[in-house]
Amino acid sequence: MTPAEFRAGWEAAYRRTEYRVELPGGHLILRVDLYQEADDQRLRGEAEVQTHWAIVTACNPGSKACGASENARLQDELNEAAQHLDVRCIGSINRDPQADWPDEPGYLMCDPPPGSAEALGRHFRQNAILAGRLGEAPRLVWLAE
Repeated sequence: MTPAEFRAGWEAAYRRTEYRVELPGGHLILRVDLYQEADDQRLRGEAEVQTHWAIVTACNPGSKACGASENARLQDELNEAAQHLDVRCIGSINRDPQADWPDEPGYLMCDPPPGSAEALGRHFRQNAILAGRLGEAPRLVWLAE
C-alpha cells in the first residue's frame, strides 16, 4: 500500500473525529479544517496558548485497535513523557462521534518546541497528530510514511 492509499483509507475517520480538550470552562471540540475564532479565544485564555498547539495520543498505534490494558499502558508512558516536557499539557480525548472507534486520551501541547509534538507522535507510532496555530484552522500532520 502506498502512503497516499494509506492516508486515503484513514482520512475520513480522522476528519470526523472530535478532538476534545478538557479546559477549565468545559470541553472544547476541535475539528480538522474548521476554524472558529471562539476556539482561539478559549485556547488563548483557558489553555494559555501563545501561538500554536498540537494534540497527541499514544493509543492504538498505527490505527490498529489495541485492548484497554495495552492502551492504558501506552497512556501511562505518554503521561510520563509529558511530565518531562517543558510544555503546558492539557488532557484531551480523540472521540469518534459515531462510536465506531474507542476514545483515545491524550494531551493538547501548548506551544511545543518545533518538531517535538511530531517526535512524540512518532515515538508512539501514531499515523498523524492534530496541530494548529491561533488564527488558522486545525490540520492533520501526517507522520506515517
